[in-house]
Amino acid sequence: MLYSRSFGVQKAVKLALILVFSSVALAQTPVIVISVDTLRGDRLVHAPNISSWGTQGGTLFTAAETQVPLTLPSHTVLLTSAWPFETHVEENAATVPKGITTLASVLKARGYKTAAFIGSVFLERQFGLDPGFDTYDSPFTAGAFSKLSGEILNATRERRPGALVLRAANQWLAQHKGEPVFVFIHLFDVHKPWQADTYNGQVAATDKLLGGFRQSLQKEGWWDKSLVVVTADHGEGLGDHGESDHGYFIYESTLHVPLILHWPQGGRKLPATVAEPVGLIDVAPSILDFLKIPAPGSFKGHTFLTGNARPVFSESVYARDSFGWAPLRSLRVGDWKYIEAPKPELYNLASDPGERANLIAKNPTEAANLKAQLAKYAASAAPAALADGNPQKKKEVLESLGYLAPGPRGSRSGTAADPKDRLPILLRYEEALGMMAARRYNAAVASLRAILVSDPGNLLVRRDLGVALIERKEFQKAIPELERVAAAAPDDYITRYELGIAYEQTGQRSQAADQFAAAHRIAPNAKERTR
Repeated sequence: MLYSRSFGVQKAVKLALILVFSSVALAQTPVIVISVDTLRGDRLVHAPNISSWGTQGGTLFTAAETQVPLTLPSHTVLLTSAWPFETHVEENAATVPKGITTLASVLKARGYKTAAFIGSVFLERQFGLDPGFDTYDSPFTAGAFSKLSGEILNATRERRPGALVLRAANQWLAQHKGEPVFVFIHLFDVHKPWQADTYNGQVAATDKLLGGFRQSLQKEGWWDKSLVVVTADHGEGLGDHGESDHGYFIYESTLHVPLILHWPQGGRKLPATVAEPVGLIDVAPSILDFLKIPAPGSFKGHTFLTGNARPVFSESVYARDSFGWAPLRSLRVGDWKYIEAPKPELYNLASDPGERANLIAKNPTEAANLKAQLAKYAASAAPAALADGNPQKKKEVLESLGYLAPGPRGSRSGTAADPKDRLPILLRYEEALGMMAARRYNAAVASLRAILVSDPGNLLVRRDLGVALIERKEFQKAIPELERVAAAAPDDYITRYELGIAYEQTGQRSQAADQFAAAHRIAPNAKERTR
């Protein structure tokens, strides 16, 4: 009896030690996350190397969604697992809040060596995604950015080739062999302008680069022992629903992203294909779950290793912040997707993946159910803002969610227009920008003025009209246009700086100095534009 009890104790101790060592081993698993900027989820047919990572010992998520179809906001969600309306990073022209907890900071606290290798100025260190990274390889500098349009100005350069990004990552990995590492890699090659003739051609070229990267990981002994995640921040419109690029609408052409997990040898947790919808907000908690590391309380996503399907929330507030139109928000539950807008939309993605048949009239009960679930996101954000006793913060959160007007980036009045109805104006505006880029300022001025006849509250169009008038040296005419924008959007660098030029050229030195000082406060590192 004594022998039997002793043997049982020894067996229990041995089992406990196995579990402890197993947990430690998982917590030291190398993690490599690769984001291919602007890669649509339905274009993996042009990426056989990436696709093979899912079919050869990995898992492909066929219904992964971004939370915001813009570079900085989406990557903020990916690396912080926080909702965009919480961080207020809903546009590219934003700054990640200081002190935020990132996946890198969690892993660094667990002994990981951490590094990021960035392909575009949109994720430059100054925008705040670097906490937790020992190395943040981002050879860019942005002198200023416009909160009204999302433009980055005075950048030393806007991008670097993926081959250089991957070379830097390989060099860093070679210096940290045998160590637990977390590596984040951002490739910008699929984003416009393309080096290849077509979007699909650029996808294929980037896929070839990643095929070579996999070979290097195999050669150096990283591949079999690493958890490798490949995804994208958003897709690309490519003309679907009239959208040529991304950020304006929230249809699947820009929300649906690839998500593939290559499991370390012997560590597979899910089947080869997962069809349940997941969000990028769920990636970081899932990585920590795999490593047996508790997720911090600030992470709002849920691990998808349990297989429990959850609603997926997404948004775009670009139309609101830039043009004064309505924001767009969506909720996907299974195959159903509801888009909240002045003219709401409901789609069944199983039968209608292209979102061509709006079922809102045929399925009012389903629409009402999804709308009610979507409203819970506002309800969950507002109490947190109220809890710290800061009424202004509560107001900002509610404005961000569209429950108060005016919006945070300029005065708005009246009922906001549906972005669907304003698409012709967007296209005409983009055409006017092309005219300005070609220095056809007369044509641009005429086009921008025509837009303002039908949409007089459009601050971005009015601002660019002022800029075009300055380029035509019609400084006096530019002043009232830019003054109107500055009054509604006082933190827009371009407006302040251009208004300063207009005042200066009309002999109003004091007013010019005030505007240049305001521009300097907004962007202290911006270089003056030469004329």
